[in-house]
Amino acid sequence: MRRSIIVFLSFWIVSGMVAAGGSFASPPEAPPEISAGELLKRIAGESGRVVVVNVFATWCPPCREEIPGLIKIRGAFSEKELLILGISVDREPKALSNYMSELKISYPVMLAQGDFIERMGVAAVPQLLIYDKKGELVLNHKGLLDEAKLHKAIKDVLAK
Repeated sequence: MRRSIIVFLSFWIVSGMVAAGGSFASPPEAPPEISAGELLKRIAGESGRVVVVNVFATWCPPCREEIPGLIKIRGAFSEKELLILGISVDREPKALSNYMSELKISYPVMLAQGDFIERMGVAAVPQLLIYDKKGELVLNHKGLLDEAKLHKAIKDVLAK
């Protein structure tokens, strides 16, 4: 009986591999971690581009509502003009990876590390930080920001 179960399970696993194209789907990779200092260096290195930092959490309903707008905005501007970075305050990399796959997030996402929350002044999620082309913070918005208002804010910053 035990041998029959093992044979059945082996057959079931192999059948699943064939149905899935011959291999197991690999689990989503855990996003990289980033500290406040690393983020600020990255922003400073992006001179000439507007940088939008979206601080969010997978368990946050307004964050889930805001992300599709960010994905649309990412497609509305060129890579030369705009960089969007998602920074998750979650503690579960696997949950974040699954969330990213589910929402099909089209911009880089990282996990906040160390003193990120304190040093970046994160008081709520979602929280949007917009940096101008010189790397200076021009907007620090706590809470959900409507897609149209964010789009306008980015256009205004780009125009300066």
